[in-house]
Amino acid sequence: METLATVKSSSESSKINHAIFASQPSLLTESHLCFNKDQFNRTDFNMERFLNLARRRASLQQIHSDLRVYLKIVQNSMIELINDDYADFVNLSSNLVGLKEAVDKLTKDIETIWHDFFSSTQNIKQSAEFVEQKTTDLIACRKAQYEIRGQIFLIKSIERLADKIACSPEEIEQFWLQSFADAVVDVVLWFGQVNNIDDKVATAYAVCLTHVRKLTEYWLIQDLKGDCRFIEQILGIIILNNSTDSAISCVMTEIIGEHIGEPKNSLGDFLDEIYGTVRKLREDWLQKMENNGLSSANISPFLDKCLLTFIVSSLDQYFGSVVVPSNNRLFHRCYKATCEFISNWPGTASLCTVLRMIRNRFNLVVYFKLETQHFLSQLTNELDPSVIKLTANEKKEEWEEKIFHDFSKLVLDTLERIWSDEVYLPTLIDKFWDFTLKVLAKYLEWIEGIKSYYWTDKKAPKDFEIWRMFCALCADFVTVDNRTFGIALSSIWPKIREHKLDVTVFGQCLSIFSTKIAERIHEFEKFIIDDAVTLLTKILDGVCGIPRQYRWTKKPTPTEISPYVTETAATLELFRVLKSVEQTETSLQRFKRKSLAVNENNADSDENKIRRQLLLDLDYFKTLATSCHIEISHIEALMLRANPSSETVQIPDLIEEVPNTIGTPEEA
Repeated sequence: METLATVKSSSESSKINHAIFASQPSLLTESHLCFNKDQFNRTDFNMERFLNLARRRASLQQIHSDLRVYLKIVQNSMIELINDDYADFVNLSSNLVGLKEAVDKLTKDIETIWHDFFSSTQNIKQSAEFVEQKTTDLIACRKAQYEIRGQIFLIKSIERLADKIACSPEEIEQFWLQSFADAVVDVVLWFGQVNNIDDKVATAYAVCLTHVRKLTEYWLIQDLKGDCRFIEQILGIIILNNSTDSAISCVMTEIIGEHIGEPKNSLGDFLDEIYGTVRKLREDWLQKMENNGLSSANISPFLDKCLLTFIVSSLDQYFGSVVVPSNNRLFHRCYKATCEFISNWPGTASLCTVLRMIRNRFNLVVYFKLETQHFLSQLTNELDPSVIKLTANEKKEEWEEKIFHDFSKLVLDTLERIWSDEVYLPTLIDKFWDFTLKVLAKYLEWIEGIKSYYWTDKKAPKDFEIWRMFCALCADFVTVDNRTFGIALSSIWPKIREHKLDVTVFGQCLSIFSTKIAERIHEFEKFIIDDAVTLLTKILDGVCGIPRQYRWTKKPTPTEISPYVTETAATLELFRVLKSVEQTETSLQRFKRKSLAVNENNADSDENKIRRQLLLDLDYFKTLATSCHIEISHIEALMLRANPSSETVQIPDLIEEVPNTIGTPEEA
């Protein structure tokens, strides 16, 4: 109360102070100061400057009086600010005191309430613990009762099943089989429900299920050999007894094995017999089930597993020398038959594992190496460019292209062999394609080796001219390129399309190979032409000997062509290519310039003899070029120069017809 009174009195005094000082600022503001009071707020305030400015308006006495008035104004303002802050502080203090009292009261009330709550729940906790204990005891009692009841039912179900086994008929019926299946279900279910089983009970359970397994296997065999009336119930009991593997083994041994027997002749025929028998057994069983109105959805997976497992077992037992191939043709036949069997098997996805096991029994890696390794070894051994092997002169059909080198023939034989139906296997298509590219790369490597050895290093072959070898190589290049694309179109592309693949990318690989072959052909043609030009140039230099034959020799007028012409024709017959005869122009001009003046009326002068010999030679070349469809304008120009219009030289018709055997070579 005293505090509140103090606060109140302080508040009243503050109000009085406000009243006292309220009129003074208004009076003071009405007075006019002789200076600008804003100058005191400037940061660069200077006393001397202030006095100088103030003295312009008033005297020092007036300035002093105004300063005292301004001081009073400032003091009053400070008192007002202090009174306002003090009043706020007093109000805040009084509010904090009241708040503290309220918090203390609430704290005390909460502690009291919390203590009362703990006191009231203690009894409830004790009651709950008592109820929980009794409930636990009751649950344990119930579980013990349930366990004992389960053991009783288990023993009764075992006794019931034992009675069924003891009185099982020789020929089962639908009603009895159903009751037998119910007894087995009871035993298995109660055995799974009981936790603590006596050893004697467990032994009796195992003995009963062993007898059940033997009975169901016997009934299964008899039913499959018969009309398959009870197979659904029997198979259900087998699955419940977890004896599926044993049942599969019995079916394989006593039914499938008896239908197939032992291998007699060829293993390939025996495998075909196995696949045929397996298909027939499956069709017969499904037909019997359909006749009895049974659904094959739950039964066919078991039968399929029996049949396919028998195939796996037979492959391991009889086909050890096939699946790891020693005879590639037998391996190919058996694997193709297996792939066809797997692709036509109408099973579900659950059988993919067994089907994959059958296919994986065949060692494809060994087969691929056996088929390709000897080709690769031969190609590697024949890469040496110093040893060139030519093919034997085999008789070819008119439409067949001749191959001159063994290496080219080996490349084509390799490609045709690995993509033939006798060797190719769809599963190995990626390996066969990689091997194809490797073979083509070997061929390009062989070409580069020959070019480097015989042209770059200038090594000469022993048994034949280098131009002959290069001509044969060019012919082989074209043949290999064409035959490779032919093999791709006829064999490779159809096999790739069978896998739903686009052949464009594979065709690009062959296009690159064809481009490289074309480049090598162009290089070797240049080598051949250069070699031919060199040889023909030496022969055609024989034209220089014509003036020496008739100049001052008194020889008769020529009536036949020169020997160098015959030699040139023979060389062209070998080369099958003609070169320009422009080299003779220089010789003719030189002969004409060097000719001596003779009697123009003498028809048998040395000049006429030389001209006649040149015309005979040129006319032969013209006839030869015409037969080979070569441009003859240059030869005719030379003939005009050798036989000018002022002189007419008669050429006897002594030139024999050019043989038709000469091919149409390229014009150099």
